[in-house]
Parts: sequence; structure tokens; C-alpha cells
Amino acid sequence: MSLKFLVFLGSTREGRLGENVAKCVVKKLQALSHQAEMIDPLSLEMDGHLRQPLHFRPDQSEAPEWMKETNGKIQAADGLVVVTPEYNCALPPALTATMDQFPPASYKHKPCGIVSYSVGSFAGVRAAALARPFLSELGMISVPQGCSISEVQGKFTEEGECSDERTDKRLAKLVNELVWYGSAIASKKEKDGLPE
Repeated sequence: MSLKFLVFLGSTREGRLGENVAKCVVKKLQALSHQAEMIDPLSLEMDGHLRQPLHFRPDQSEAPEWMKETNGKIQAADGLVVVTPEYNCALPPALTATMDQFPPASYKHKPCGIVSYSVGSFAGVRAAALARPFLSELGMISVPQGCSISEVQGKFTEEGECSDERTDKRLAKLVNELVWYGSAIASKKEKDGLPE
């Protein structure tokens, strides 16, 4: 069964390193014959739209095309991955602002993997810990296997290849678990639908 996955990139800073990590996750999902696409906050035209998420608009048909299109991708996805740095002991605003533009109903009952990273030795673990309740509030199931990457600047190429064997194995483990959850939920959904 071929599944659809979205990989949310959590940083918009100049010189960001998460893009290379996200590319690696996309490649790993595609290598397993699944569809995977990165959602990059920089590619979304959010200026002026942060004040009114899709689900708060009186007429959603009048929302910008990028917002309706991205919401459709979220609804069609079988699972998601968030790739997040840690900013001041928290999730980056770019990640939460992007994901908050869309209704929790679009995310509900989808498994989500968490990949955190840092240039130092702490690997963004505090952001990863905060991601779990945030994703749960959106209605998602965060898979048990996470991947926290320290000293990320030396571990990925611009093409998304991982040069660190240990990190590569952990990412593969996360992807495999995410696919397992995605397949299980998709099968159950096809047979019995989703709970109300």
C-alpha cells in the first residue's frame, strides 16, 4: 500500500539546517515507495494571513489558494513528520504558526513523527518534548520513535544525504514506525471509517 506523507519544516531562518534533514526524511519515505512532500513555511504566502486561520474564516472558499491547497494535502495525508529546531526552550514560531493555519479536523487521527535537531549537543530535545502535546492538541498521534540530532551541521548534505551512520539508522527507524502506524490506520479507516 502506497501512502502519502507530509514533512513540515520548522525553520525559516537564513542558513537553516533543517531543510537538509527534511529532504533526507522525504527521500527515506520515497525509497519505501510512498509519496512524500516537504511543507516549507517560506513557500507559503502567509503574510497578512496569520490573523485568520482557515477554520476561522466565515467563508473558507474565499481563503487564499495556497491555504486551501495545503489544507487539502493535510487532509489527504496518511501521516506527517515535523522537523524542528529548538528556539529558546520552545518550538519555533514558524512551525506552530504554519500548522495552526489549518483546522485540527484536517490533522485528526494521523500519525506524526518528530525529528528535532540542534548545532549543539542537546539535539533539540526540549522542542521534541513540547511537540508531543502540540501535535496531540491538533488531533495527531505522535509515534513513540523519535529522532533527535545533535551537531546537525556536519551530518547532512544539501541533497539530503546523511553521512552519520547512527543518525541515519535512527531516522530509518522513525520512518519505518511512521509507515507502520500510517498503514494500520489507513487499513482500519478503509474497513470501518474513522471514529466520530
